[in-house]
Amino acid sequence: MEKKITASELIERFASRTRVLVLGGVAVISHGLSRNTYDADVWIDPAENSESWARLVLAIIAELPRVFPTRLPLWTPIAPADLAEAIENDGMIRLMGLDRPLDLFRRPNELEMDEFSDVWNRAKPLEDGTRLPDLIDLLVTKQRTGRQKDMTDIMFLELKIEGQYLEELPAASDARAEEMLRRFLTPNVARAALAHPSFAIRKLGYGYLQELAGDGDPYAAEYLREEPPPYETGKKPRSMPGIKMAAEFSNPQQ
Repeated sequence: MEKKITASELIERFASRTRVLVLGGVAVISHGLSRNTYDADVWIDPAENSESWARLVLAIIAELPRVFPTRLPLWTPIAPADLAEAIENDGMIRLMGLDRPLDLFRRPNELEMDEFSDVWNRAKPLEDGTRLPDLIDLLVTKQRTGRQKDMTDIMFLELKIEGQYLEELPAASDARAEEMLRRFLTPNVARAALAHPSFAIRKLGYGYLQELAGDGDPYAAEYLREEPPPYETGKKPRSMPGIKMAAEFSNPQQ
């Protein structure tokens, strides 16, 4: 009897032919969260168009007679001639016939296809030839799904990002600090910017606190009451008791 190929083995085959980013639960687990996952998700280089993308997928799975593509809403099989149309409309397909379902994205949640190269360049290379998106890019793909498991992933990712930011931001270069504040922002992050040696970064952080407070964030409003506007001489932000860092969340069952 022919051995069933695993999703991990098939992902390696794709990675040997094109650029592949790991998404979903596998990516979150790789970043340190202890949880199970039912399937595997990857973002395949979108290619020039849906026809080129579909040809690559069909060429790879043609070597595997048990593997076949399906589409939403009921994971119905897709005829090879219809694969380009399916991916154009749905942005993803699911491969069945493996040890677990493998979801292939051409257009993942909340990211545009033309962002693939930027996400790829920020991602960490893995031994199987794929890359692991950074925490923020992965967080973006988890937004607005409405699923409980994604809410847990979002909480983990946000806490881990915030922990890294609170450590790095006060000593980052001006350019790096501006980039960090542009990509991810919470009241704690904005407050941490007030400890930066650059007046421009302190002013930027204070401005973000004002924006967050104006949007109704109670923590930002509280920090504004505690922190005076920045001047040329910086000061460290006050201690922030009660902040749960990512390390504490890495295994929520403990």
